Amino acid sequence: MKKQVILDVDTGTDDAIAIMLAILGKEIDLLGITTVNGNLELALTTDNTLRVVEHCEAGEAVKVYSGCEYPLVSTLSPKSAQSLRPLPKRAGVKMPYAIHGDHLPLPETTLKKQDKNAIVWMIETVMQAEPQSISLVAVGPLSNVATAMRAEPDFAERLREIVIMGGGDRLSNASSAAEFNIWADPEAAEIVLQSGCEVTIIPLDATHDAQISEADLAKIKAIGNKYADFTYDVIMERIDAYADRKADRDAPRSAPVHDALALCYLLHPECITKKADVSCHVDISGGVAYGRTVIDDRQYMETSEPNCTFAYDADKEFFFDWMYNIIARAEES
Repeated sequence: MKKQVILDVDTGTDDAIAIMLAILGKEIDLLGITTVNGNLELALTTDNTLRVVEHCEAGEAVKVYSGCEYPLVSTLSPKSAQSLRPLPKRAGVKMPYAIHGDHLPLPETTLKKQDKNAIVWMIETVMQAEPQSISLVAVGPLSNVATAMRAEPDFAERLREIVIMGGGDRLSNASSAAEFNIWADPEAAEIVLQSGCEVTIIPLDATHDAQISEADLAKIKAIGNKYADFTYDVIMERIDAYADRKADRDAPRSAPVHDALALCYLLHPECITKKADVSCHVDISGGVAYGRTVIDDRQYMETSEPNCTFAYDADKEFFFDWMYNIIARAEES
């Protein structure tokens, strides 16, 4: 039986690949996609999501719901370092070293988001389903998920599991201490981690262990369908951005596709080769470590009771083959 899945995204290039693979792979029952502010402002993450759904010819089957426009707390302080504070619209302005342009390289979409807010739809969908029947894959800031948990106290208990792309132990990217998805809404992430739900975190440690290279992309490009072309364009944009930022030192001319690995794990846990049950909390103190995932695996300590599974290493070949095979088997209308 296929897993019932809600995909929560801030699309974004790596989100786009995850959405495409979720639709084309036909391995899950994708109940809907919810969007949140993160890589880009909410209107853009929603528009990009709709573009991917239409590109995958799934407009009738996959509905898109728009959620939180801002993080829960972090932008309230005038001294906040968060990139998501209420600024003038930045559409058309390329940020230095930006990985995500405002719009994906896809035509304008004819699809529209649903009228119902993402959080309302998410709560209704989970609460009306059989308990522990829905998996949530959250690959952006956790504002939508935390808000749902605060609005409906039984929401976390009713979920089967949450797979989060975010955080890092050895690695960071938004600051010297924190990964972007957690840093963008640290308080939301801490709410989710303390919810009691079964949580798996796919952090930078794992995603950087499964980077896609230019040579890999050449193999995908050779498939010759529109999904291969899109994958090539989007991941090449990521590779160029990582090179510009000198962030590809360990694997030159390659880049992680973070969010797709989180989806792969949900379906094929063997793609993660090392993981551990740990105590994980998020620094919400507002200092230099704001948004850092603080990992403690000392299970002999009473204060270190595990609240999540944390991935450390990934099987790059398995991940690439999974992605390649879905794209190669995809049919165009």
